[in-house]
Amino acid sequence: MRLMFAKMATYDHPMCKLPRSRRATLLSVPKGGVRARARGGGERRPRGPSEPWRLAAHLILACTWLALSAGYGSAEASWLAKMMVLAEQGASRAGKLGSGGLERAAHYLRSVKPEGSAVLAAQATQEGHWIFVNRAGETMTAATPQELTRVAAVLLPEAKADVKLTLYVTEETVFEYRAALKDLPKGSEIFLVSGDESYLIQSTLGRIFAEVRPGLIVELHERKAFEEVVWQLSRALDVGKVRVLALEPGGPPRLSASPRIDPITRRALVDIIDPASLPAALGAVRGQTVLVTGRADARLLYVQPASGAERSILLADLFRSAKEADVNLMVLRAASTPRQPGGRNWLWQKVEVKGLEQAMQHPRLADFLNALVGSNGRMMVSATPSGGRTAIEVRPATEVAGSGERPAGSLFSGIVSDVTGRVIAVGLEGNVSSAERQRELDQRLIPGIPSDLQTGYLLLMIVGLCGLSVSRAWWRRLWPPEAASDYAGRTGYWSARAVRGAAFLLLFLPLTALFATPLNLLRHVWDAASAPARLWRRLTGRKSAVAGGRGGGGSGVVFAKDAKTAK
Repeated sequence: MRLMFAKMATYDHPMCKLPRSRRATLLSVPKGGVRARARGGGERRPRGPSEPWRLAAHLILACTWLALSAGYGSAEASWLAKMMVLAEQGASRAGKLGSGGLERAAHYLRSVKPEGSAVLAAQATQEGHWIFVNRAGETMTAATPQELTRVAAVLLPEAKADVKLTLYVTEETVFEYRAALKDLPKGSEIFLVSGDESYLIQSTLGRIFAEVRPGLIVELHERKAFEEVVWQLSRALDVGKVRVLALEPGGPPRLSASPRIDPITRRALVDIIDPASLPAALGAVRGQTVLVTGRADARLLYVQPASGAERSILLADLFRSAKEADVNLMVLRAASTPRQPGGRNWLWQKVEVKGLEQAMQHPRLADFLNALVGSNGRMMVSATPSGGRTAIEVRPATEVAGSGERPAGSLFSGIVSDVTGRVIAVGLEGNVSSAERQRELDQRLIPGIPSDLQTGYLLLMIVGLCGLSVSRAWWRRLWPPEAASDYAGRTGYWSARAVRGAAFLLLFLPLTALFATPLNLLRHVWDAASAPARLWRRLTGRKSAVAGGRGGGGSGVVFAKDAKTAK
């Protein structure tokens, strides 16, 4: 549009006057006229001035980018200095205490504070030396027998000259340098520190044992097996999931998923089941602990029903079914074939397992077994992990002097059991989840799905959130958003949106996380790197626009005088 204004003889100014800021926008016409604009020719029209908040945002972004660029080196140096200081402190502490095991033993002295004044933590080294630590953290290294005799005088100045030491040694000392134990002062009481507990060490006939409970000992011959035994014995035992079974021919063929509770004592009642149906019935009690009693040999478990002859079950079938069902199966071994719990003997006395009532009151497996079999003499516990399962065996510790079976013998124990109606356990065989397998089961948020898959899925979800904008754009192309006009009511519309959102969040987002997140990160990096350049172009472009508006405000208006001159 061309504006034509008539010029009066006595009026030498335009008949209309617009604000200066509007001249460059409304009345400006590019070179070449309106046709040039229609053809796309001419120079690019400069933009108007930006809003104040946008200019402030760009300035803040540029200053932040410059500050980060300038302070990156100093920040990196600061973090490096902190890491070096921490490394030096850790190395200094490790040099003083020798190893992480000795540090844990020293921490045990300070936290637990066992009884006795002559208490030290000790660690044997590869060179045959000994490192001792007292409760104050003071250390001493003894390399000769003479130096070993001066340990108490140096680290325990308040102790007497002939005091007997109580030493808490590390696992490395027992399993790697056990030959050095004979060099310790005579009469010293030695404990093994493992985790948050300590166990008294006993040596008999060249074999070393750890007393985990007054009636239970563990042989220290292999570190991995000892760690498995300690973990199994220290695991929490849910007494509400301990199922005591009575194997009676003609009994129910299946087990209930949850135990029957006595309304008076609030404890689980004995479950009766047919012996032939037991392997198949274990699938109904997944994750629980099942306790059966009988006389076991190498292959068979013999049980005595309420009437009739003995019955036998293959132990291999029981253990295989327990593994498939993730059931912790424990078989109490009796000296003679016992009657089943809950039944009646020939004197009409109720049959029960000796020590079971006391065992049900303990929350840990070690205390449970100690109350169940430990009262019948000292027992030795061993554990053999294999394929996600651990075979536990508790047998009389005949290798240790004075810890064998009672003088009455197995025959007398069987007679007493028949008369009193109490099943006396002389051992135990168990097939339970291994420490590695149980940790994996405990880490599962959803039962039945491996924890590794669940962890990977959650990580992909978190990574996918970092590329949410890119994934959402891809998802809109794959599944366009719903339109409310396509549905008869709001219920159908919101249900479709919910299904679409759930499919995106639970499936598409984790599947595209490894592609969308790097792409989104590259976009943000490019935007941050090019922010100063964009800011500079906007600032310089605005200056050009302002200058053009001031200097050529009337260049887009053609007056009548100019039109005549042009003709």
